[in-house]
Amino acid sequence: MIVPLTDVQLKAIQNFFPRSEAEINQDLSIVRHWLDKQPHLPKTSDEFIKKVLFSLKYRMEKVKLVIDNYYTVKEIFPQIYGDLDPSTDTFRKHVEAVHMFPLPKLTPEFHRVLCYRMSTTNAKLFCPDSQLKRNELMWNWLFDEDALTLGDIWIFDLTNMDSMAHWAHFNLSFMKKILKLNLDAKPVRIKRVHFVNITPVAETTLNFIKYFFPQKYKNRILFNSTFESLHDLYPIDMFPNEWGGKAGNLAELSQKMHEELIKRRSWCLAMEGLKTDSSKRIRQSKTADKSILGIEGNFKKLCVD
Repeated sequence: MIVPLTDVQLKAIQNFFPRSEAEINQDLSIVRHWLDKQPHLPKTSDEFIKKVLFSLKYRMEKVKLVIDNYYTVKEIFPQIYGDLDPSTDTFRKHVEAVHMFPLPKLTPEFHRVLCYRMSTTNAKLFCPDSQLKRNELMWNWLFDEDALTLGDIWIFDLTNMDSMAHWAHFNLSFMKKILKLNLDAKPVRIKRVHFVNITPVAETTLNFIKYFFPQKYKNRILFNSTFESLHDLYPIDMFPNEWGGKAGNLAELSQKMHEELIKRRSWCLAMEGLKTDSSKRIRQSKTADKSILGIEGNFKKLCVD
């Protein structure tokens, strides 16, 4: 599904944030020591911690905050992080309704490209929580499979989202989930977000959405009238066939992503248990983001605004 990095590519990526093995192990020990004092958090592998450290440029306090948030949202939103069986009929129906997949190759700048397009114009088949559930599974699978990357690029093909019925789902509550999940609760660097084939109704909604992004991300949200305008930014061959590339057609790439999740069904199901246990959270924890996703309090009594 994705092309493994060569040793040369991996070394080039590591050189962006150079760290000796001794320094990495020291950072790992610091995070491990902190985790030992966080009874509310699940067990975490060394490999996961090392990837989080790299993705967040070894900024220790940021690393602790994101790890805490990463597991906290999984407890707060069971509708997104529960029922992760990719073999169910409900999951399969969403796969049929929305094409969602990573491109097999990284960009020349070592970014992973994630692609999205509805396969139908039927707005009733767009389910926000199913969209987020599947996206979170795909991202976690990529974070596990990729050795390292320097960030993500999202490309949304809006060809089949041409009515107000589609965009009615993008209310303030949904947008807060998207922003917090991706900016505060995942070790990810979003480099660009492309919206292609935009209709007037889509542009109006997207300008509203853009307003809620932090300033540094607003310039990374780009509206593109056609895919030809992306060909100056990325190698054409890496795109799906329908976008002028040679990577395969949208339906095939989306199905391959689904098949990868099916192969790792037990891993998907195990992820349901990787979440915080609020009853064990230490009140004085300095790393907890008490406003994560609009939630205030000590996580024992949750109030969602």
